[in-house]
Amino acid sequence: MNIGKRIRELRLAKGMKISDLADAVGIDGANISRLETGKQKSFTEQSLSKFAEALGVEVSDLFTAAENRNTVYEYSKINPVVQKETAVFRVDILDISASAGGGFIQGSDVIDVIRSIEYNNERAIAMFGSRPPETVKVINVRGDSMADTIEPGDLIFVDVSVTDFDGDGIYVFGFDDKIYVKRLQMIPDKILVISDNNKYREWTVDESNQHRFYVFGKVMISQSQAYKRHG
Repeated sequence: MNIGKRIRELRLAKGMKISDLADAVGIDGANISRLETGKQKSFTEQSLSKFAEALGVEVSDLFTAAENRNTVYEYSKINPVVQKETAVFRVDILDISASAGGGFIQGSDVIDVIRSIEYNNERAIAMFGSRPPETVKVINVRGDSMADTIEPGDLIFVDVSVTDFDGDGIYVFGFDDKIYVKRLQMIPDKILVISDNNKYREWTVDESNQHRFYVFGKVMISQSQAYKRHG
């Protein structure tokens, strides 16, 4: 899924011109055109927040491809999951970058080895419960700070509907212009940022720096991509 394409969809749905969105976000109109055509592929948490505010949506809505809404499941209050005859649960790659290490800017630590993964109904429910496909994204992670929990090259499946701290667990989050995959644990008055690899030191998010912190999603599952050659 391309965030620039999604931004264009939302802009057109609201009847906004490129100049309107550029003024609202505070950047040049040429930059809007560049990201909407897919030439800009990486975004910081600050820029995502600005676009979401200008478009009147949640940040998670920027990760929701319009085509996903009608391809997989129909939801209702009576029966929350109604399977279609050819239902496929497609998990798209998240259009930001994450590092289980020192953090990085603009995706230099992520390998885009896949664009999406598809599951049948039974497998999707077993893995993701009743979550709709637009809230589940996948990232391929590099870095060893979360070893032995998440190894370099593993895939992580992220619930992007979680955009605030939602109990102890592993999160994809931004701090300043860097994106991380770390374990977060709440203690009185602060959040501990923990690397499962004890070579890396803990650090904290508290009242003094919480304005620099943004949650992109909570990690649900990690999957190894180890390869074995035979012959």
